[in-house]
Amino acid sequence: MISGSVRFLVNVESLNGVESVGNLSRHRTAPIVTRKSNGEYVIRYVPVISGESLAHAYQMALVDIAGKMNLPVSNRTRQGELIKFGIDNVLNEEKITPPNDEKDARRFEVDVMLKDVVADVGGFMYAGKNPVRRSSRFMVGYMIPALKGDDIPAQLEAQFHVRYSVVGSKEEQAIYNVEVGSALYTVSFVLDDEFVGVPSNPGVAEREKELLGSRKARVEASVRALYHLLTGNFGAKRSRFLPQLELKSAVFSVTDFPFMVEPGHSDSYIRLSQERAEKARSVLKGNKVRVYAINREGLDAGKAEVKGSPEDVIEALISEVKG
Repeated sequence: MISGSVRFLVNVESLNGVESVGNLSRHRTAPIVTRKSNGEYVIRYVPVISGESLAHAYQMALVDIAGKMNLPVSNRTRQGELIKFGIDNVLNEEKITPPNDEKDARRFEVDVMLKDVVADVGGFMYAGKNPVRRSSRFMVGYMIPALKGDDIPAQLEAQFHVRYSVVGSKEEQAIYNVEVGSALYTVSFVLDDEFVGVPSNPGVAEREKELLGSRKARVEASVRALYHLLTGNFGAKRSRFLPQLELKSAVFSVTDFPFMVEPGHSDSYIRLSQERAEKARSVLKGNKVRVYAINREGLDAGKAEVKGSPEDVIEALISEVKG
């Protein structure tokens, strides 16, 4: 299992919008609970980037990597339509037979996985007469501002713009406002690589050996796709609001037991993650623990192995899963 938490300093971004109100394009916000220095808990509304947005970026990165590694991707997924075998029309397009009953679920799951590595890693839900579900092996939450003390390092502001035409009519001119955010963001994720390429429904499928033969490549592709998240290649409205984004710090664990690193709210989150991972190995009778970090903030990294760049981290993680 690979777990990670990352801190980004992001200025002037509109990576995740919601509905427009008049001529205002709103940034997504969410309520968070934080504790002040006097011990009081308070609710604040802050700019956020949804897990759906981040998961979409990750899965599209996986599409690109899969193409380079000769792994299968369905036509809809390649086009960015991540409905992933949810309806019979897609099954017809990909020539997959729907499940006959609950006993046929594993055969159907394997057939889908062999057609699309993104459905393997990112999960899918067939909602036909005999529903079949595969849970995502990649889990990610909202990217939210780091909760450091009384002051939350985040702010929203609406920016005024005018679409203007000198010779055009008044109808061709328009005033609009785009709400942009700046924050020290943190996000956490988990990639359960142990079950990539492994069917989850009960039963027996004839093509499981074929699926097993590509498992190592599927795991490697799923790790390589994490690079896009570490370098800020996610979110919308980038054509004119490309954010000033800087990776400040990160921590990653590789374990053979369930474990999640600390979220990046505390300046000691790297050290705490490394110490917890070692203790969890004893508690859960694990064998493998490796903790890597990127530390451009001068934080307390404990005994974590510090890498200089996202590229170095991804190479280390690939070596771990290959080993």
